[in-house]
Amino acid sequence: MRSCPSLAKALERISRLDKPQVLDLGPLCGSTAVFFANRGARVCVEGFEAPSPLPRKDKHGEDEVPKMEPFRIDQPSDGFDLVLAWEAIDFTPPDRLQEVAAELQRLLREKGLVFILSRNTTGARKTTQERPARFRAMAEDRLRREPTGAAERTRWVHPTREIERALKPLSVLGIHLQRDQTREILAFRKPGK
Repeated sequence: MRSCPSLAKALERISRLDKPQVLDLGPLCGSTAVFFANRGARVCVEGFEAPSPLPRKDKHGEDEVPKMEPFRIDQPSDGFDLVLAWEAIDFTPPDRLQEVAAELQRLLREKGLVFILSRNTTGARKTTQERPARFRAMAEDRLRREPTGAAERTRWVHPTREIERALKPLSVLGIHLQRDQTREILAFRKPGK
């Protein structure tokens, strides 16, 4: 079992709260959601649907670029003490990274934490394909991850400095790089933001 120092720090901080509110996003949430719920947290589990890349003009700039809806996670503002974003940024196109980071900030209460797990599989900006998953409640205390059979989606590899730049409105507490190239990023919402 590998150590997750950023997640351990987040657990330590929210364990002091009476009935913390936790939003668990992404494919790795099953056992973590149950862990928090068994410790008195109110846990909301939601699959993360990353925004599409912004449309580009053709090389002559003649075509009108269609307008895109702003990215939004359908949860209340200032509603969570902890947001767990499992691989959320890995499926976010580079041109929408700041938009996703701003949305994560919107969800956090003052001094709330966001934990981001990112698979830094290569140092390059290449993409691979991944199949998204959904969660099914098997019992009150158990979730199961199931493939949806939907179309594959692109996994983006973002340099750490770009992630830090996108998280600028938050205060980054730490970035840990594991031996398997998994990055853990822990940040909190500054008071008054």
